[in-house]
Amino acid sequence: MHGIKTGNLLILNAKARVFMPHYSIHTWRRMIQMGVAFTFAILPLLNALGFKLIWGNFLNIHIGTVAFSDPLAVFQIAIINQYFTSKFIISAGLVLGIALMLGTVFCSWICPFGLLSEWFHTLSDRILPRSTKKRLLIRGFMFRLALVIIGLGTIAFVFKRPLLNQISMPFAYSQIFQYLYIEKQLTYIAILVTSVLIIEFIGSTRVWCRFICPQSVFLTLAKNLNPMRLKVGFERKRCLCRKSDTPCQCACSLALDPTQLNRIWETECNNCGACVDACHSLGQALRFQWHIGETS
Repeated sequence: MHGIKTGNLLILNAKARVFMPHYSIHTWRRMIQMGVAFTFAILPLLNALGFKLIWGNFLNIHIGTVAFSDPLAVFQIAIINQYFTSKFIISAGLVLGIALMLGTVFCSWICPFGLLSEWFHTLSDRILPRSTKKRLLIRGFMFRLALVIIGLGTIAFVFKRPLLNQISMPFAYSQIFQYLYIEKQLTYIAILVTSVLIIEFIGSTRVWCRFICPQSVFLTLAKNLNPMRLKVGFERKRCLCRKSDTPCQCACSLALDPTQLNRIWETECNNCGACVDACHSLGQALRFQWHIGETS
């Protein structure tokens, strides 16, 4: 091997990649998303038949003896009851701990509504003419944060009910099947989810995930507490693309600019890896990394 020139070695590496299957981040993510979506679609039926290893919904799911709770749901209950229980603190802490280390991967790797939203966004890109598509480039976190603040204030001073649970899309997804199997009927929840997806399809913009989803707020705040979390890193010297209309920007369903995600405080990216996949054969300027700040 010492006698092989660098050019020949590159050719050998290129040929090797042809025969070695490359499973993209997208492939792994879709398998996990679809597995979770299928699990929560049949879980109410399995629970009714006596299966108890996994039970619950996206507000509070039990896996064996371990419980994972939506931090926003726990915070609402704490406001209503005016105290935290250790059980809820631990179950919400597990979810926040994942976000602290891995970012808002729940939104892109777990949430079944995120899966449906991405599918409808892809269909919109393929079916609707480009003239009808408008990408909203403004940041959506402040809209989501404002909704949570208003909702929590309403719970504290007006209605003693967890109102924000009613606009949790992952919870709505699991509720659809709970009602379908247990009460043998669909409810307004199915209409709500379908309506949001149709709006996103027509607008070719993932409106809910960008500007409304209240569940993502606490996860976003948690991830920003850790500057060493997993995030998309950009090395400018590796980038071979023009500054506009780059493959990574086209790949992002949230209409973000992946080359601008190196900030320590980052509120929009959910670590889906679509931009990393798009950059895979173009110098690999974008990569998942554990780092602080910008690497370029």
